[in-house]
Amino acid sequence: MQSSNRISIVGAGFMGSVIATLYARYGYQVVLHDEDVSALDAYGERALPIVERLASAEHPADWILSNVTMERTLEAAVDGAFLVHEIVQEDLALKQHLFEKLDRVCEPDVVLATNTSSFLLTDICRRVRHRERVLGIHYVTPAHIVRAVEIIAAEFTPPALVDWGRTFLETIDHIGIACLERPGFLVNRIQFAMQSEIHRIMDEGLASREDIDAAVRLSLGPRLALWGPLLTEDLVASKKTALAVTDYLHQQTGDPNFASRPVLHKLVEDGRLGAASGKGWYEFDLDHASIVSRRDSQLQELLDWLRQKNAVQNIGIRSGSVANSL
Repeated sequence: MQSSNRISIVGAGFMGSVIATLYARYGYQVVLHDEDVSALDAYGERALPIVERLASAEHPADWILSNVTMERTLEAAVDGAFLVHEIVQEDLALKQHLFEKLDRVCEPDVVLATNTSSFLLTDICRRVRHRERVLGIHYVTPAHIVRAVEIIAAEFTPPALVDWGRTFLETIDHIGIACLERPGFLVNRIQFAMQSEIHRIMDEGLASREDIDAAVRLSLGPRLALWGPLLTEDLVASKKTALAVTDYLHQQTGDPNFASRPVLHKLVEDGRLGAASGKGWYEFDLDHASIVSRRDSQLQELLDWLRQKNAVQNIGIRSGSVANSL
């Protein structure tokens, strides 16, 4: 599918500038386009902190910047590119118009990607003829540091294109996480479920902002960072306990979001209770005592490192700048 080393970025805003610089760091010849000439003119300033973080002795800043050129016309920007990555503002009509035009001016084998964080590919491609070459490649801010990238597929997306997306992201030291197009996709669906519940907790006055952040930072966060939510569940609790807790929360609150799901009932029925039973979401080769020992060592090491970093005190928060009642 890839016949050149050229990538076209359409949209020279902050995220477009970051992703263009990231591609350039890994040797791709990047052409940055935006109808707003001032956005192109601002690229150097926007890219500077990104370049400074990505630069190395082997890949100095001037070499990275030399791999990025500006182009004012869309036709010239996409000419010869194997990938055109749309990173314009979240405006559905704007994206629809752009993809309709890209579909006309790009050869059928050129991959058309969108960095949308909310719109479905089906809606974006409503007037696109060659929809089979459209893929969601959605970066998480800050894109040059967070390695996980959503690869979003619609019903019309060939599996081979998803595989291509994973392989392409490996070339820039990022990891593709495939998901089907649904509202929120994967990252935002998880993220906003948690944020919505936290906002509700604040509304209820259940805890202060500091205690909420500490609860996540010192308990949930490190475990999720090490193992993710499903492996964490396997490592720390029986599925019977998880089922009992969800049923109790649902009974006490009446909130359907707390209702246990069929997939959890099936795991319990099948005896897939977690690491203690040798299998849960995952299957384990080690005995439970060895798993617990390794789990605890990993978590202790991370928590010791976080304490040493003292990130909360070093992030520049102004004491008392936001009332707890907000």
